[in-house]
Amino acid sequence: MSPLIALVPVVLRRLGTALLQLLAVATLVFAMLFLLPGDPVMILLGQDSNPTPEAVAALREKLGLDRPIAVQYLDWLGGVLRGDFGRSLANDYPVAQYIAQTLPRTLELAVAAILVAVVIGLPVGIAAALRRGTLADSLLTSATTLGISVPVYILGALLILIFAQGLNWLPASGYTDLSRNALEHFRKLVLPAVTLGLGLAASIARMTRASMLEILGRDFVRTLRAKGMGETQIIWQHVLRSAAIPIVTIVGLQLGNLLGGTVLVEALFNWPGLATMLVKAVGDRDYPMVQGAILTIAAAFILINLAVELIYSLLDPRIRRRRQ
Repeated sequence: MSPLIALVPVVLRRLGTALLQLLAVATLVFAMLFLLPGDPVMILLGQDSNPTPEAVAALREKLGLDRPIAVQYLDWLGGVLRGDFGRSLANDYPVAQYIAQTLPRTLELAVAAILVAVVIGLPVGIAAALRRGTLADSLLTSATTLGISVPVYILGALLILIFAQGLNWLPASGYTDLSRNALEHFRKLVLPAVTLGLGLAASIARMTRASMLEILGRDFVRTLRAKGMGETQIIWQHVLRSAAIPIVTIVGLQLGNLLGGTVLVEALFNWPGLATMLVKAVGDRDYPMVQGAILTIAAAFILINLAVELIYSLLDPRIRRRRQ
């Protein structure tokens, strides 16, 4: 049976689980408005301003809070299924439009950071594993420890000082639309992507080293060597494939985490992504915007985890057989 055909039951089962998870997240996001302390209408109007009963009633009607909670939930959920997250309380602009504008920017930053991490972390981890116990291994391991330990805002500030202000090679911050100036767009993407990617590269390097050392110690590797197979062929065709599952795990999980964890970097480099919009919406008490942003990030995280699990099944037939 083809591996892709064998994946169909796994895909259907995981899609059902993902839909249930999305429904649970959507319910929690909706309930957030009612779980917060205080009356959301009074918070929005400002309790110290002594709003008139007419103003309170008008805003309550605008938000739909004058209807039963079950009706509000079903109406909101129906809108979400249609891609309608309501309108911003700040300027009455559709929340879905804000998400459509900012989500691609955060996705671009996260994917660029993952590419930086893989390009740096994978070779470093392989080199450290193949030179276990040597000075090179100690230096590379120490470098990965340092990479994990340095907070992103400190690393970002150092990169700005070196490459933007010191060497004047790259812009310190800002965003340029790709359609206006592609070169300037990617120049402004480099520093935030490297800032996010270096810490993740350290994690990937450590995971790659540990996974490869575990695989290199197995019997089948000694058997391949005894049969005369070249070391390069053993590493690239057998060891790396067997060690790929934990590496894929950390890459997939970190990509999901980056979608919501880019707040500091987006703020530091003035990158107008979804995380920045979410922080601003929380400060403005823009509940429809907060609900839409949180639900979008959660949905992306669930879908990424689904994709990672399917990649597991392609990489390791044993996992596919267990889940059929």
